[in-house]
Amino acid sequence: MKQNDFIDLLFPEAFVKKIDIKEMTPCTADPDRIKFLAQADKPLGEVLPILYLSIPNAKYSEKLEALTYRYKQHLVTMFSTGRIGMTYVKDRNEAEQLVEEAKNLINRAFLHLKTHGKPTSELIGAKKELDPTKIYEKLPKTNCKECGEQGCFAFAAKLLNSEKSLLDCPPITTEKYSASKTQIEKMMQPIKL
Repeated sequence: MKQNDFIDLLFPEAFVKKIDIKEMTPCTADPDRIKFLAQADKPLGEVLPILYLSIPNAKYSEKLEALTYRYKQHLVTMFSTGRIGMTYVKDRNEAEQLVEEAKNLINRAFLHLKTHGKPTSELIGAKKELDPTKIYEKLPKTNCKECGEQGCFAFAAKLLNSEKSLLDCPPITTEKYSASKTQIEKMMQPIKL
């Protein structure tokens, strides 16, 4: 018995079994690409906060009950109703692959919900208040430009927007700054799925 089968046996009602692609249209940014809308077979409202805390570049609106984030070159939007949209997709095969990847991510979030409960509003608030200054405070502040930016503050801004990775900063990967690196990772991604 595979681990997923065992988990599904414990929480049969907890997971998304199917996400159907409902509509495909030409992508606004590139007519050679498509965008699509899909529908999960269950609401996603309970796991949107978990996904928000596990995806470093995600934006979450409690008012709209929606989560948006970049995945590779795609813009992904998930709604509490189970509706999912993705842009800049090559073809139907890629769309189906992306839907499967999204389903796996969503189900890991449902498993986290079942095993850890709902995240606190303080944790969600701390991520919403995260800005380049808070990241900059944890960086080495050497302004060495090894990351390709003019300084550490510019790097912090690009890191927050997922235009850069912590690995782009050679000093932060050294033993001297390992605690700072861990703190930045925890600030940007409080939950690991």
